[in-house]
Amino acid sequence: MKGCRNCTSWQGVGEYLDREDPATAGQKVQMGLCRRHAPRPGTRLTSDTEAGASPWPQVASDDWCGEWEPKIN
Repeated sequence: MKGCRNCTSWQGVGEYLDREDPATAGQKVQMGLCRRHAPRPGTRLTSDTEAGASPWPQVASDDWCGEWEPKIN
């Protein structure tokens, strides 16, 4: 099943409950960092990153992209 949580480049960091979508409201969706590529300037900053920093992109566990690589257990 595709999803960032099943990708070799994803590192989970926390959880939140609301995807602002009635179909998934109340379901736990874990947040994580995509480590597919090095951090890039201009990436969305979060409250715990400093101005001018280049953080890893933050993505939800049920997101996925065209470079998704399945984890091999």
